[in-house]
Amino acid sequence: MGRPARQLPDTESPARPLPPVDDVMAALAVILAPLLRLLVAGGADYTRLAAELKPLFIEQARLALLRAGRNDTDSAISLLSGVHRKDVREWRTTGLAGKIAKEVSISSRVYARWVQDPLYRDRRKGPKPLPRLGPEPSFETLARSVTQDVHPYTLLTEMIRLGLVQVQQQKGREMVVPQGDGYVPTAGSRESVELFGANVSDHAAAAVNNLLGLPAQLEQSVFAERITAESALRLSELARTLWSRARSEMIAEATRLHEADRGRDDANCRMRFGGYYWAQDALGNPPAPDATAQAEHHDPE
Repeated sequence: MGRPARQLPDTESPARPLPPVDDVMAALAVILAPLLRLLVAGGADYTRLAAELKPLFIEQARLALLRAGRNDTDSAISLLSGVHRKDVREWRTTGLAGKIAKEVSISSRVYARWVQDPLYRDRRKGPKPLPRLGPEPSFETLARSVTQDVHPYTLLTEMIRLGLVQVQQQKGREMVVPQGDGYVPTAGSRESVELFGANVSDHAAAAVNNLLGLPAQLEQSVFAERITAESALRLSELARTLWSRARSEMIAEATRLHEADRGRDDANCRMRFGGYYWAQDALGNPPAPDATAQAEHHDPE
């Protein structure tokens, strides 16, 4: 007698129809365009990108199998991802699986506390200049309220390097003075790249979650066409104003809940709340602040 046929795994149709692959690929081309611009500018070519994509395909195929209650064998991962089995075996030995997202940097946590805690804010609810040392409110006490693992001096030098603060002499005292409107790492720095990856990844995760028909996440936008550069710049300022209000309220509530959840066994979730604004002209360039003035004073040839 022949060997009995292997029982097929139980499969269920998705609760909602999945988007057609061709449509997804068309949308992906639009999404990838600005990312490829970044890669080309940084000197990364197609070969480098393909090498980076291989382990990512493997990992996502493995997670898809586990979510479906199936064994994540090399053959199953290879079939689902399109990556050769020998590459899957090599991947298992390199420790690429199960990467854990990095925690929010201590610098950003300190800045968030600076903005949220009334003790460290000015009358306009912005972070106020603080004495470097001494009793609260000082930068020393602010830093120690966030972490006991990093010395305030070390944290201060890092925040100076990131352009978040300056140290000034005021009336014979060293004062730590905040710079800018928030935690914005220097363009091109490692911190800015890490923040870029985290922001875009979570935005994409929310959108993909909604496309797959999973519990709905906030992922919406407002857009307008056929407006002047001047109008685009005015809307940009409005966007910054609205974001500043929402950001302050979210920081306050997130800080309160974080303190309330401290030490709980079920405190295993994370969140990210963001906003963005983008405007471009017919050539794909964002309007410059002086674009309107240049247009008005341009002499025709």
